[in-house]
Amino acid sequence: MNDIDLDLSDMRGQSYDNAANMSGIYTGLQAKMQAMNPLAYYVPCWTSAATSCLGSVSYSRFLQALYDFFSAFTNRWDHLKAALPAEGIVVKSLSETLWSARVDAVEAVFLHYLEIKSALENICSDSRQTVATKLEGEGLIRQMEAFETALLTVI
Repeated sequence: MNDIDLDLSDMRGQSYDNAANMSGIYTGLQAKMQAMNPLAYYVPCWTSAATSCLGSVSYSRFLQALYDFFSAFTNRWDHLKAALPAEGIVVKSLSETLWSARVDAVEAVFLHYLEIKSALENICSDSRQTVATKLEGEGLIRQMEAFETALLTVI
């Protein structure tokens, strides 16, 4: 890397997305870098790691289910907005390609965990709601009460 005066012997790690031209073990950039410096270990990028962990995938599905539940009907969204502070961040949808959307989704739940749970409880106690809506809401409440969900929200 003479163009930028970078000493590859100092390199100890590398991380790329799962594109074959970057992470390929035979002809990808990571293989070429490791051929130049065997100490430059390859670690898949965090997005790849997040999609291979059962807890992470389960938590992502919970976040999306929360968004889907509230956004399905305007009266549910109204319950959510009523439970949040005036400038509260509402739940967000996840994105397969835009990983910053996942941060936004977690931030909304982290900042307003109790308010979101309260909105779910209000919907479940509303006699105008269907049985299916109440069951779905109760399932989300149970997920919010699970230790793993609270832990992953904080982490």
